[in-house]
Amino acid sequence: MKTFYSILSAVINPISGEKISLGLLLSDGNTSFFDFSGSRLSLIGSLIDKERKKFISQYLKSIDNVIKRIDINQDQFTIFADSGKNVIVNEPYIEYLSTYSQNVISFSKPVAIDVNIEQSIFETLFSKFIDEETVVESIQKSNIQIVKDEFFPRVKNHFSIEKGFTSDNFPSVLLPVTIDLFGKNEHYVIGQFLDLEKNIYHIKNDYFDYHQMAEVLKTSKKFIISAEPQKTKYPQQHHFWNEIRKQKKNTYVDISELDIIEVYAKEHDVMPE
Repeated sequence: MKTFYSILSAVINPISGEKISLGLLLSDGNTSFFDFSGSRLSLIGSLIDKERKKFISQYLKSIDNVIKRIDINQDQFTIFADSGKNVIVNEPYIEYLSTYSQNVISFSKPVAIDVNIEQSIFETLFSKFIDEETVVESIQKSNIQIVKDEFFPRVKNHFSIEKGFTSDNFPSVLLPVTIDLFGKNEHYVIGQFLDLEKNIYHIKNDYFDYHQMAEVLKTSKKFIISAEPQKTKYPQQHHFWNEIRKQKKNTYVDISELDIIEVYAKEHDVMPE
């Protein structure tokens, strides 16, 4: 059985095919090595929605689990002729996955390589294909994410940051929700950042989270935080931006005016909830 490697990537944009390499699999169908980059996994958190990141994290861990605990066929019987004893991690199956990859995770086509299956060899290949920082550095955070990273520490004494809710907290919450800023004085105070340069699908998800909590906490003070997207590049997002600024039930705050929220929190003695 020949040795092969395959690179596992997270698909950032299914339409354009943009993706980021996360992990490396090296196998000969009998022995396999797999690992992924924790820093790259953290990086994509600012580029995809939370549910997709959660799925990718679980998928990566499941591969490791399959290799270490499940994919050992002691009888060396396999439905793939001459593929080694591993029923799951073998070249024909990885070839199949590379052809019929999903829109979230993508395997590259297996590449034959004339090396022995050894930890040192795997580490060398992992360093070459995954750990090169030049690739990671080329991926820039969005303006919204940069602002959030700077603003959250400033208001941590007034708000719970990126707090999650389920129907256990509020029975009216249909699906799990994450709110960027959550505090309370005489009323609940909530704030949600919307990155309007994201794909429309992601904006819908982020706004649905906010809308669920806004409907549950009707008397709360509500802040929507965003920035004007380029009209020519993001026409639908620009229309949405215009509409949310007109809503009287929300206070729209541009990312350049975040002091408004900070001042409000201090003046009204808002506390994390």
